[in-house]
Amino acid sequence: MSGLFERALGDAWDDLHPRIRDRYGVVAGDDREVVGEGEMSRLRRSTLALPALWLGTFDDFVFPESGTDVPFTITTEAFVDDEGYEALFLRRRFELARTREFVDTLRWNPHRDCVTDMFGRSGWMVSDVHLESEGDRLALSIGRQWLRVGGRYVPVPGPLAAGGTLYDWYDDEAGRFTVAAEIENPLIGTVFGYEGTFESESREVSPDRETTSRLGGVRLPDG
Repeated sequence: MSGLFERALGDAWDDLHPRIRDRYGVVAGDDREVVGEGEMSRLRRSTLALPALWLGTFDDFVFPESGTDVPFTITTEAFVDDEGYEALFLRRRFELARTREFVDTLRWNPHRDCVTDMFGRSGWMVSDVHLESEGDRLALSIGRQWLRVGGRYVPVPGPLAAGGTLYDWYDDEAGRFTVAAEIENPLIGTVFGYEGTFESESREVSPDRETTSRLGGVRLPDG
């Protein structure tokens, strides 16, 4: 079965660097997870966004801290959602003065023909994500957004929505992955951003292991 990102990219999947394809091509039947370890050279955020970033800590979503040379790990876990599609659960751990986690569940949304990203452990913030290959780099762009309230999806108005793109590529010369993102809002500008590098490896997991995500059966937005 094709992985989530391969489904989203189609033929453009083959344009990506082989190490990027290996990292994001993990599927549930592989009985492996992909673990990256490295440093965020810079974590930054807007002071105007601090209240919202602080609220995100209660669900392992965003967080208010900033810093440089921050050790972090990122674990990519594949599973099959209740609709039978390959999905990914990403867990990032940042070693700040207080350890923070940022998790999200990415699933294929057949109603919108794109990836849906459910942020945090409860997935109350939801977004379309559009994937592209830019040369051998992977680009993930934020699309339409919703708040999930009581099983209903409430569209986030444009002035309150966030936008931006995450870039992920492999540097052959350095032998490391690089990630960079800048998330912005029309009213306050940059909400948060980061740049970092890391090494990555696959680790075997039990074929009987259940996914950490609790969102594989949640109905996705269809409007």
